[in-house]
Amino acid sequence: MRYKINRFKTHYPIALWFCFLLIYTNAKAQAPNKENPQPDKQTQLQKSEHKKRAIIPQILFSGILLQNQTQKQTWYIPSLFELFPPNTVEGFVTNLHLSFTQYLDQGKFYNLKPAIRYGWGNKRLQAQLAVQLYYNPSHKASVQLSGGRFVEQFNNKSTLGALGNTMSTFLSQENYLKVYERSYIALEHIIAPAKDFLLTTTISWNERNPLQNLPEYDEQNSEFTSNNPVNNELPNTAFTMHQAVLWSAQLRWQLAHQYVRRRGKFKSVSPYPAIAIVYSGALAEAGESDLSYQKIALRVTERFDAGKWGIGQLLLETGDFISKDSLSFIDYKHFNGKRTAYGAFNIDDFQLLDYYQSSTTNFYLQGHYQHLFAPISLGRIKIQPVISANYLYMPSEESYWELGLGLNKLLKFWRVDFYSSWRNQQHQSTGVRFGVVID
Repeated sequence: MRYKINRFKTHYPIALWFCFLLIYTNAKAQAPNKENPQPDKQTQLQKSEHKKRAIIPQILFSGILLQNQTQKQTWYIPSLFELFPPNTVEGFVTNLHLSFTQYLDQGKFYNLKPAIRYGWGNKRLQAQLAVQLYYNPSHKASVQLSGGRFVEQFNNKSTLGALGNTMSTFLSQENYLKVYERSYIALEHIIAPAKDFLLTTTISWNERNPLQNLPEYDEQNSEFTSNNPVNNELPNTAFTMHQAVLWSAQLRWQLAHQYVRRRGKFKSVSPYPAIAIVYSGALAEAGESDLSYQKIALRVTERFDAGKWGIGQLLLETGDFISKDSLSFIDYKHFNGKRTAYGAFNIDDFQLLDYYQSSTTNFYLQGHYQHLFAPISLGRIKIQPVISANYLYMPSEESYWELGLGLNKLLKFWRVDFYSSWRNQQHQSTGVRFGVVID
């Protein structure tokens, strides 16, 4: 059975506007009742009701985190858009996945992440499972085994989420999502070998298969582009099926840091910057690996409290390939660009850069800074001004800049920014970016 995009061009925008209407209604419902103020004894009940109403944006956009204090369990259920994301390669997709964490004694825990994915257009079933054991809290030690067959983006850290891709596909017929099929088994180990240090090592066996658009979405029959990304360095990014044994090691150093677990993830908190060296590559000598390359990167990150002036976040990274005897476009250094209006606001994101056009195997330098000022009260409404700057340099391209100005905590969960970009001191583009931010 085939699915035509035109069939939904009228109905899908209505569904999107309905989602935004739900968010607006939810925000209005959380506003204090001026005519019937709540007694002090009902403050806790009022807070409880607010939490219930806040679940709507979590269901639609960020996912739901459920905690059972009695059983010491945590469940994370992704958003509706992540569970049912359509694309031009698989058609409509059922992408059932979740995360389950069971806490044990002495700060230990284990985590399970099962996932089953079915493309109704290409009639392809995928499945994967990740099992993690946090076995030594005093040394921040954990081990994770994962494997399966699944659809992956060329950039596995891409900013392109399910909602952003759905909106661009249906509303503007832009298929920014570029994917391939990966069969793999991977082992990851994390440990603090000494005070203030954290070592992460990963080794994996991979079989990669190219994927193409469904016939009805082929670029000769529609406005959609092929599933092969466009890149300045590599004219043809298509690849054939191959195998690769990949490994990586990251050594991170940060003084006086503490790990805080928020929404199921560890975050490092420290008044000092973090310095990380990342070394990765493909082992041609291992098994039947078809690839051989090595690359290295140096990354500095810092989050500092400026008191009444708010919070600043900084990231600097530079890197290069030591050797590149044989590699596919998947192994290039990719930057976290963004072409959709909706998305996240991570510190290492570029807001107006193309997803793959600047991917490289050469030297690069990137820098990011954003400052979240202290919230401003406008009556009963609080907003948080934000300024940001992003920079990218590569010898093969001119310097690239982005400057942004925005407001955070609109209707409690929303952030809206306006960005402009320059390349080689020439203005290139402008754009508005918005998204849900839940701390």
